[in-house]
Amino acid sequence: IFQSHVVESSKPGLVGAAAVLEFWVGILTQQNLWYRDKTVLFLMDQICCAAFTYHQEECVQKLLYQQHKTALGYHGDRGLLSSLVGWISGNATPSFIEGQSLSAEIWFAWVVLNMEGVFEEDSQLRRCVEHELLSELNISPEQALKKAQQRLKLPVAPSLQRLQVYRWAYQAAATPPDHPLLPLIWQKFLQLYLRQPGPEYGLAAGGCIGKRFFQASSQAAFLRDLRQRIQEVSDFHHAASQALRVLPPNTPSSDQGDETLNNPGPPYLTSPQLHTELVRLFGVFSVWLDDETLQKQEVYLPSLPPEYEPHRLAQVMQWHQELWLEYVDQERLQYDQREVLSLWKKVQSEPTFLQTQTSGFTDYTSLSNARERILSNLQKHPVPRLAPELHKLKAPVPEVPSACLTDCKAACKLLEQDLSILQDQARIAVAREAQQVAMEQELLESLPVLFKNRPEQVTMALECKGKGGQPCQGAANITVTCELVQKQEAVQTQITSLRRDIKKLQTDAMAPPPEILAQAAVHTENFITALVNMHKAQKSPAVQKVGVSAFYKVVSFVCEDTLRHPPTRQYLSSCVEVLGQVFIQGNAEECGRVLKTILEQRRLCPLISPFFTPNAAPSQLVFLYQDVVTSLSLDSADVVFMLLTKFDLSQWLNEAHPVFSERTRLLELVHGALCVCGRDPEPEFLTPFHLFTKHWTWLLRHHFPDHYSDCLRLLMTSSSNQLLSPECWKVTLRVLGCLPPSRSTKGKAEAAVCSTEVSTRGVAPPASPYRSPITLSPQQVDETVDWLSDYFLRSRLSKTDLRSFGLYASWTPYIEDVVSFWDHLISCLINVQLNSCARESVGSSKIMKGSCRLLTYIYVKPLSLTSKDKPEEQQIMDK
Repeated sequence: IFQSHVVESSKPGLVGAAAVLEFWVGILTQQNLWYRDKTVLFLMDQICCAAFTYHQEECVQKLLYQQHKTALGYHGDRGLLSSLVGWISGNATPSFIEGQSLSAEIWFAWVVLNMEGVFEEDSQLRRCVEHELLSELNISPEQALKKAQQRLKLPVAPSLQRLQVYRWAYQAAATPPDHPLLPLIWQKFLQLYLRQPGPEYGLAAGGCIGKRFFQASSQAAFLRDLRQRIQEVSDFHHAASQALRVLPPNTPSSDQGDETLNNPGPPYLTSPQLHTELVRLFGVFSVWLDDETLQKQEVYLPSLPPEYEPHRLAQVMQWHQELWLEYVDQERLQYDQREVLSLWKKVQSEPTFLQTQTSGFTDYTSLSNARERILSNLQKHPVPRLAPELHKLKAPVPEVPSACLTDCKAACKLLEQDLSILQDQARIAVAREAQQVAMEQELLESLPVLFKNRPEQVTMALECKGKGGQPCQGAANITVTCELVQKQEAVQTQITSLRRDIKKLQTDAMAPPPEILAQAAVHTENFITALVNMHKAQKSPAVQKVGVSAFYKVVSFVCEDTLRHPPTRQYLSSCVEVLGQVFIQGNAEECGRVLKTILEQRRLCPLISPFFTPNAAPSQLVFLYQDVVTSLSLDSADVVFMLLTKFDLSQWLNEAHPVFSERTRLLELVHGALCVCGRDPEPEFLTPFHLFTKHWTWLLRHHFPDHYSDCLRLLMTSSSNQLLSPECWKVTLRVLGCLPPSRSTKGKAEAAVCSTEVSTRGVAPPASPYRSPITLSPQQVDETVDWLSDYFLRSRLSKTDLRSFGLYASWTPYIEDVVSFWDHLISCLINVQLNSCARESVGSSKIMKGSCRLLTYIYVKPLSLTSKDKPEEQQIMDK
């Protein structure tokens, strides 16, 4: 019918062969997975044969091309937790030829492979892969394909086995030797294998590119099979050319209907001349593939012997697309077409008088006899059996009830049922481990006492040989006491029993897990996947509430046993990670609850601390920080450090814009934490201590000088009782730009520069590379000096012993930093007075007052810099 339709439509004035082919291809490819139906493939093969005969392959390729692109873009859904496991699928890219090749539908394979070649050319994939292989000699085809996909930014690219050079190679090996398309299929493969694309990319011609695709052991073996296949095809055509010459002249006629149709081989006989030409052509192919020199380096083609057919080899290497149609048996194609058309015409021209010869004969061409024809056919078949009894199968994993996705109680009940099974399995595994450790320890203790030395008396006979010719009276019996080793039978029995019990325990541990365990794990995974998908599709308070409840329910099943059992630990961690990322992370309402859970169960800190995001709740950040600080101790230092890393104070200060009272409260909390760390922090406190000092400096810098007075007050108060580490003074002085000055000449030079370059707003010396750009104004310097003087005076007068002995003893750890601070302040005041005097006239009262103050500062400054190893240092503090 197809062939007749094409022939009729090709007549002048009708729609043409292309429209008919598109019509039938569209009908046959409408059903899903049509390329897996052998009947459809057979019909598509006939259509592709007609398309080749009428030179209309492009219209068929166009329809298949669209479906091919759609198939490449198809992606299946996967479970959420299954994707976390990371199983990698090794399936090949979708194709209408699902295997490596087709051995029956050769015409269909020809059209499909050409269509896939068009896709490879349009996407520039082949050229990019060749360029990668030529650029790097050690790269494999898999790596080249991956790099090409990244460079071209292709969303989907064919897998390695779907590249054209492999597809044509496998199809060439699978095509029968007598098929008309076999020479063209080999031409397509050799064009890809013997190509020398180096000059196209501006590279040296390094031989054929095809050798790079067949370097693996399996591919090299297949290349040897291809060479063997060429020899088999050549032998076939040689035998065919010899056999045709002696065939009898009586060939079967077309009248022998049934006999001819049942014949497996076509009655048409190919001419001996074409067989001879094909023998010569495949001999040339064999020479090309066997010549290693031809494939490894550039060869001057005109210098090759005639058996290489250099002109044809040049066409192959230079990618000439013109097909060698002279090797296609055109007469056989025409003969096959006539045979197919004659079958249809024979059915149409069935003589009507034959219908009267038998009363039971049904006209199979008449539409009115359809009912009789169906009933007649049914009577020829045995009575159908009854349908098999339907056994309702129970699903291995029950469905997740929809109520569980919106009801917290139902969701928690479901999780409790499933996770209890996992927790019990973990407890059994941990108990087995502990039991085995105990038995092995007992075995190790029993082995040293398995043998024991016991004293025994042994009588030994010493022979006598006589002396001076007189005989000996007999052997002397000597009793010897020695220690002999003796096995302890009771210990041996105990060891044998222990080894038997250990062996049994190991056998039980290696047994497959119960089916209910896998069902519980998959059921929980399905619930979480459905919950997350529903949340992503439509965010609702009910689903959010269920997700939060599910998170804490899963966390509640994390215990010592589940943490010691790696499979259960990994599974629960994956569940917590998914639920935490979707429902907890960034949720302001859950920050306090997450923190409380961590502080109550410290072992959960590594598991759920990633979902503690205090910056998501800026109004609660100070209270959350207070909870963390109040839990600081030697035992909890590591947990506190991990929690402190979640506080981004810089972001909170710059984006939340907290009020002054909140910042002051946070500063007091940081100060309290620094006091807890002590003057000499323990090694466990060092990591949180450095974070606290960083938070201290951030608060001091923010909107300076808002918290300058508070920082100075807290610093002085705690230092007087030696509660703070000297490092707190150092980080504060770095912020103010007054690190301990250098006692070298370089420091004096910097001081000279400071005296000449003082601005009216900032009176501090220019900050060194180690100092902060924050500077104190003249008013702030004066107030600081006055406040410090009053504070030291009040401290000196507060106690009787301090009046007598001074402040030096209580301030010893901070002397160096206090001196540096005073040095910075006095230097600033000296510079201010110098500038003030320079602007007044000589002899004015202001100059006199300024000179007195200047002399006072000049006197105080060198005293403040006196080395603390001199006895005058204590006097300086007293003054």
